[in-house]
Amino acid sequence: MAHRRTWFTAASLAAVLAYQWTPDTWVQTVCYDVIGFAGVAAMVVGLLLHRPARPLPWWLLLAGQFCYVGGDMVAAVMRRWLEMEPFPAPADYMYLVGYALQAAALLMIIQRRPRGGDGAALLEASIIGAAFALVSWVFLMKPVVLDNELTLTGKLISVGYPALDLLLLALLARLLAGRGARVPAFWWLASSIALTLGGDYVWAFTDRMAYDGSTVFSHLLDAVYLVSFLSCGIAALHPSMRRITDDDATTVAERLGPTKLLLLTAATLIGPLVLAWQAGRNDGRVDAAAAISIGCISMFLLVIARMALLLKQVQIQAGLLEEQADVLRELARHDALTGLPNRRAWDAALSAAVTRGARDGSSFCVAMLDLDHFKRYNDSFGHPAGDRLLKTAAATWTTRLRRSDLLARYGGEEFVVLLPDTTAAQAVALLDELRAVTPEHQTFSAGIAVWDGAESGHTLLERADRALYTAKEAGRDRVACAPDAVRAGTAAMIS
Repeated sequence: MAHRRTWFTAASLAAVLAYQWTPDTWVQTVCYDVIGFAGVAAMVVGLLLHRPARPLPWWLLLAGQFCYVGGDMVAAVMRRWLEMEPFPAPADYMYLVGYALQAAALLMIIQRRPRGGDGAALLEASIIGAAFALVSWVFLMKPVVLDNELTLTGKLISVGYPALDLLLLALLARLLAGRGARVPAFWWLASSIALTLGGDYVWAFTDRMAYDGSTVFSHLLDAVYLVSFLSCGIAALHPSMRRITDDDATTVAERLGPTKLLLLTAATLIGPLVLAWQAGRNDGRVDAAAAISIGCISMFLLVIARMALLLKQVQIQAGLLEEQADVLRELARHDALTGLPNRRAWDAALSAAVTRGARDGSSFCVAMLDLDHFKRYNDSFGHPAGDRLLKTAAATWTTRLRRSDLLARYGGEEFVVLLPDTTAAQAVALLDELRAVTPEHQTFSAGIAVWDGAESGHTLLERADRALYTAKEAGRDRVACAPDAVRAGTAAMIS
């Protein structure tokens, strides 16, 4: 199917290029209609081939394209065969119905797209819509309303073209600014609508300025519409066309990037540029002052609303980043396996305890614990069992400690305990209690050191570590106090 789509695309572009050399006769009309209906036929084939779950928007798009091409054919028949060019003509009604059908299809597609970020997308589409509404009113609609030679029906038809173009433009901007997967069919469809709008605005402005374009200009403008028809057909032929109208879990958040910011800036400058153009053309007199004022005020308010929404998004993101930073800080201070404070948190707590003791004269103990024969346990039962032992032991010991005590994982199977306002005897009793509840009938050795009121935290921990090795050398499964604790008034003991 891919190669057939490629051949269709290549053949279509070749046909559009060949059209540029057709004479302004029935040959040109037939070539134009054949190429246009080829795009419609491609849409039919794509719909029957891919069968989207929600085909209605695609059928509406197809009907709209048919009305466009059919309207061109009807207009050509009246001009070339009947030699009539009435206004309004039957072709005008077909064109307007085509616009309405395509607008309805775009609206349905927008409703099926992911809903996140609707506020920003709606504001951005409104800014672009307001800018083009001002241009359309000043240059296209107002002259028609003031034209006394047109009938009421003629005025409604003439105003209907730029009004429906404006509606399509707003819906296209909303579709492009919103969320959703950017699949190939999406871009082909968006290009088709954009080309139609571009051709309409070029034709409308040249017609309003009574510009009698050359045959080359006419052919080039026809080519824009033909490529639009064919782009819609290629969109329908692509397998990704189903994702445009069907539920799609994949979303892409469209941010306020440089390109979008440039487009919005250009849109907001349209009002002042129209004002300057009218003032320069009419010696300082502005005919559409009220419309320009309303347009500028509307765009200004919409820009303020968009900036307020952007500021809100920035604040939300800043809050999320702060929450993530808190989580990261918490993770950086806690051991991933046991959930206990890690060595970094322990160093900070020990330093704070030394500082507090030096300030208010309070005393404290530190203890180092080492699970006995932990390597042998790992070798016998496996590392997952060893991890479970560490986690269970940490949780069990924590339940036996006071709220003011701090148990931390120092590394491997080693743990440290900070015991504020605790004597050596009290610390030994507490460590013996912890040994008794160690899970899996395992044991540990521990060394205790009491702060002497002047030493650093590093020196204090070294004394506790030496006491730990004393307990190990004495046969493990026991608690030993550092010798300095005896001189502080507590008897050394091994239990």
